Amino acid sequence: MPLHTAAELAIDFIDIGQGDAAYIHADGYHTLIDGGTPRYDVADYLRANAVEHIDVLIATHPHADHIGGQIGVLQRKSVGKIWFSGDEHGTQTFEAWLDAALESNASYREPTRGHTKQLGDTTLTVLHPGEQTRGNHLHDRNLVVRIERGPCAAIITGDIETAGEREIIRGGLDLDADLLELGHHGSRTSSSQTWLDAVDPQIVVAQYGDGNRYGHPHTEVVERIQASGAGFLGTGVNGTIQLRCGTDGRWRIKTERSGEVIPGDQQETHDSKATAQDVDCIDLNQASANELERITHIGSERAAQIIEQRPWSQVSDLDSIQGIGPGRLRDIKQQGRACIK
Repeated sequence: MPLHTAAELAIDFIDIGQGDAAYIHADGYHTLIDGGTPRYDVADYLRANAVEHIDVLIATHPHADHIGGQIGVLQRKSVGKIWFSGDEHGTQTFEAWLDAALESNASYREPTRGHTKQLGDTTLTVLHPGEQTRGNHLHDRNLVVRIERGPCAAIITGDIETAGEREIIRGGLDLDADLLELGHHGSRTSSSQTWLDAVDPQIVVAQYGDGNRYGHPHTEVVERIQASGAGFLGTGVNGTIQLRCGTDGRWRIKTERSGEVIPGDQQETHDSKATAQDVDCIDLNQASANELERITHIGSERAAQIIEQRPWSQVSDLDSIQGIGPGRLRDIKQQGRACIK
């Protein structure tokens, strides 16, 4: 898609596999919401688009498939402001993200419902959490942000679930949006009919990895979107999705691939009769640390990193683990034990 004009709101949903990464840009300002797993996909995407500075970096919550890729961005780009839910998580990825955030010298804020930031003609408004929001799960205080520029509006939800959706609706802020990113990768935990009715989107996007082990997006969510008549796009089938909205309020769409979003929990599964290869398959997303250490070049430290960076989309992504270069990755593939079920 050609460079957007100064009078357009641009939102790119970057295909990073099973995770979230949304890049918003307009009027020379740049916002990044989440960043996928701990790899450099998003940092590389920004470099390819000549982006050297992020005005607002938003981490919706501290799960690795949302904040992991922001580590590389914080290391490679200058960042003005960081918005974060404030919840801690006892993982290596969170500790690495926190270190990178502190070293970036960016200003830090834990915004709550109603907080706004003006970037040129674009307004960012926090819809969730509220000041009194509590919960036992990291998704409960997940940041949800509405982006508005002229007649164009979008809502980016991270992993918000139905309880959070209800709280947002009760909050009374403007929820109307042309574009909605589905909560929790299109999981049945999110995207209730009440929420969809409140937002009333024309375009819906789900960020998920093709063939992910969670079955995202789930059947009931896909059926609700189809019944609503909204256009439905997904990174798992369409790759990176670029959307542009001008002063006329119309959205232009460009995707890497064409295809229709289908329920992940209805996709064809492997035959129940295990082959010899299946028997010796060590699933990167389910195996224990001891099992992972049966893979060549994987010791206790690398096994812990593999577990920390789950979910994995493909064995080739193991090159994101420190010390696994092209040669060792080739050895791992030749051994044939590492797999994704």
